[in-house]
Amino acid sequence: MPVIGDTFGLNSVYEKQVQNIESNNLVSWPESATYGYFCGGISPISTISTITRLDFFSEIVSLPGKNLPVAFNSTGTVRSISFGYFGGGGIDGGSVSTITRFDFSNETISLPGKNLPMTLASPGISSKSYGYFFGGNGQPTTISTVHRLDFLSETISAPGKNLPATRTDAATVSTDLYGYLAGGWLSEPSIFTAYSTITRFDFSNENISNPGRNLPANIYGTQGISGNSFGYFCGGWNFPASGRISTVSRLDFSNETLSAPGSNLPEARNVMTAVSNSSFGYIGGGFTTGRISTITRFNLSNETTSNLAVSLPESISQSMSLSGGASVYRGSKTFGYFAGRFPSVNTISRLDFSNETVSNPGKNLGTGTFDLGAVSNNYYGYFVGGNGLSLIQRLDFSNETLGNPGKNLPIIAWSMGSTSSNSYGYFGGGYNPSTRINTVTRLDFSNETASNSGNNLSTVRGNLTATSNNSYGYFVGGNAPGFLSTITRLDFSNETVSNPGKNLPTARQNIGSFSNNSYGYFGGGYAPPVINTITRLDFSNETVSNPGKNLPTARNSVGATSSSFYGYYGGGNPNINTITRLDFSTENVSDPGNNLPASGGQRGVVSNSN
Repeated sequence: MPVIGDTFGLNSVYEKQVQNIESNNLVSWPESATYGYFCGGISPISTISTITRLDFFSEIVSLPGKNLPVAFNSTGTVRSISFGYFGGGGIDGGSVSTITRFDFSNETISLPGKNLPMTLASPGISSKSYGYFFGGNGQPTTISTVHRLDFLSETISAPGKNLPATRTDAATVSTDLYGYLAGGWLSEPSIFTAYSTITRFDFSNENISNPGRNLPANIYGTQGISGNSFGYFCGGWNFPASGRISTVSRLDFSNETLSAPGSNLPEARNVMTAVSNSSFGYIGGGFTTGRISTITRFNLSNETTSNLAVSLPESISQSMSLSGGASVYRGSKTFGYFAGRFPSVNTISRLDFSNETVSNPGKNLGTGTFDLGAVSNNYYGYFVGGNGLSLIQRLDFSNETLGNPGKNLPIIAWSMGSTSSNSYGYFGGGYNPSTRINTVTRLDFSNETASNSGNNLSTVRGNLTATSNNSYGYFVGGNAPGFLSTITRLDFSNETVSNPGKNLPTARQNIGSFSNNSYGYFGGGYAPPVINTITRLDFSNETVSNPGKNLPTARNSVGATSSSFYGYYGGGNPNINTITRLDFSTENVSDPGNNLPASGGQRGVVSNSN
């Protein structure tokens, strides 16, 4: 009998931005993931505990050094906003009931102490509030029970809606409405059989049904990947007919029909696992004639497959997978918004990340201003202060309307550095109204109140910029009144402020900045003179360097925003309306040719997450 058992990480569908906002479901899915994690599994020698990280931007594989507490395989994974969870799992000689928690923010592993009621290895699917483990291999028999993990309390319960038949090793895909289990097998002491059944789980009422649209054959050890409109079941073992297969079957989410897209895996393969973001799925490891280390990329836009040049550090099958690790602000985004500009303009211009076109939606600031602070969460963009103002203006991403929440800055402030964590926006330094300050003001996203954090910058400074990763905000450059190269770090966990001692190579002010999960990029500025330099801050070690790929023209007071794969510098002084694109994968810089409708700098810029 071939190797059996498999694990399927959460790979989920991405609905339109407005649908996600209306369903309050913006951050349950890994569309904004920056990393994929291949965890544990079976090597040619034994079960392992290794966690391997795939960087979606660079497609580089590395070992973060934070591994599973014990070696296990074949467990299901589910995912909340902040954590991934492994439910049970297979160990050498048996299985366990342990729930293991993976923290996306720092890649640490812990045991919440709320475990499954029985030893089990089963596939998992996530909704916004719950993770579900379906059936599974309880050894020596399979079961039909569904177990539910409450993400808020981390408690386990059984909703009482179980699979129609005992089953394990089913592939999973999902939309924001339904989860689907495809294929799998039944194992009793004297029986082994495989299924072609696709079973639907309704997140709204936890009902389970079989829609009657099944795989073309009885298959187990297949792997599920989800895209915007389709779910894909890749490879597996066709039982008992033909052994391992390379076939990819497509499930149309709109009508639940099955078809063959015609783009199959490069090799026949089963018991692999996969990670994904909004553009690609990555299938890692598995079994061919033996266990392999291959990573295959599945392009969700055109359904083609190819093997990456990099591989997992060892050959594994029956691994587990999680997709996550991105700040909710630097994930998959649809629009960037450039608001206001010198001398006192209220226009908002929108950059569409999908085609890089620029338009004015006609929903503008309530008052004209420039040098605004700007931060965003998944629901709103906030344009804060500006020349002569303490006003906070809110942009609703669902309908692009502007409003004033009525809770403003404690002081008039402008030319601040603006950055944000998941819970707060932070505005550091600036002018009040013409005197430089060192204040760090915090905007609480939960109630939209603004207050002084109490931990301020070490020196007064204005005309600075700021960026962030998941753990820290960085306030960079400015003047005090001399030009500064200083980088100051804000620790989001306790709001303490310190200088790591790794500064810009050139002192400057009026810089444009954005970031991905690995680097912060600071473009242009006034040194003097006006410069075109792009400087990179490596978040892993806080070193600063110039990658040598600069803006095509010198400019300062430039607005900056980013999508999943590109950063954009927009406008600037003197009298520039150009939008310049930085490719995160290569750091190449180019002008796509779609520019802002008006020249100038000192804009506030936010971007939404879909």
